[in-house]
Amino acid sequence: MRGVTARVYTDGERLALGAGATSVHWIEGRPVFTLGDGSVIAPGDGVSSRIKAHDGAILCAAPDPGGHRIVTGGDDGQLLAIDPKGAFERLGAYPGKWIDHVVASPASGLVVASVGKEAKVFKRQRGFVSGVEDHSFAHPSTVGGLALDAKGRRLAASHYGGVTVRYAMMSDDKGVELKWAGSHLAVTLSPDAEYVISGMQENALHGWRLPDKIDLRMDGYPSKTRSFSWDKRGRWLATSGANAAIVWPFVGKLGPQGKAPLQPGEREALVTAVAFHPSEEVLAIGYADGAAILVRLADQSGAELDEPGEGAVTALAWSADGKRIAIGDEAGRGAIIDL
Repeated sequence: MRGVTARVYTDGERLALGAGATSVHWIEGRPVFTLGDGSVIAPGDGVSSRIKAHDGAILCAAPDPGGHRIVTGGDDGQLLAIDPKGAFERLGAYPGKWIDHVVASPASGLVVASVGKEAKVFKRQRGFVSGVEDHSFAHPSTVGGLALDAKGRRLAASHYGGVTVRYAMMSDDKGVELKWAGSHLAVTLSPDAEYVISGMQENALHGWRLPDKIDLRMDGYPSKTRSFSWDKRGRWLATSGANAAIVWPFVGKLGPQGKAPLQPGEREALVTAVAFHPSEEVLAIGYADGAAILVRLADQSGAELDEPGEGAVTALAWSADGKRIAIGDEAGRGAIIDL
């Protein structure tokens, strides 16, 4: 494994999740895993609570803006807010629909979920997100991905033919259309909202620099990019979809234009998940064979977090203090590792 030392982190807890992990997030200092069987698991203090939340798979999740619950969307059309002890509130119900994507912002207090062609917006009231939809935005085709900037003000929604960017709190915002032919799936906004990057069906990224709408083309991926992660300062964007993490530089006036990306953690298996440390230029990388490593960008040295298993890493998240990391895979393995 290029650039990775022989050190292996052994401190931590190994988990049998019972179903494939679809995401993991840290809520009140505890990792909360969402699973393909509709369950939510919150290990901690020797006790692991398992909550059967959805009648079907959990397709997406995000921390509630208040930081005390996790918001989940499923193929049962339910949008729920669940705390680690099992109490939950229904934020929205859309029978016969799938809730494919959800994003949330503690800065603005918003939760936005996609239902077909629409992005449904919920606002925080008295510390909690209200169970009443505030407004929604329509798009020309099914929403492929959602993203909010660091302030939670600007919302990017990808769809066929491009990405639409709006001010999420303004119900009458018609949006800025960023057009590029093809199907746009996962999408991300840089923390300062200067760049919008989408992962396309054609195994490439397309981006725009705002507000001048200059196009950026980043291709050469052998697989689709489904995982994005920005470092805290917005200088680097890590992406999945290749045999190494492809990390694009976003410094200077032109960002990644004309610049080669870093490619840390090269292995035979494809990268399926990436997550930057909350304060340092250290990247966690998960692979299609279940392995996970850490890499420091400065010298591309690193360490092994987890060995290969039976399924791809599908969930990867740092604790807020950067001292622990949670990993989940599609085979139902989980780990909470102390660094």
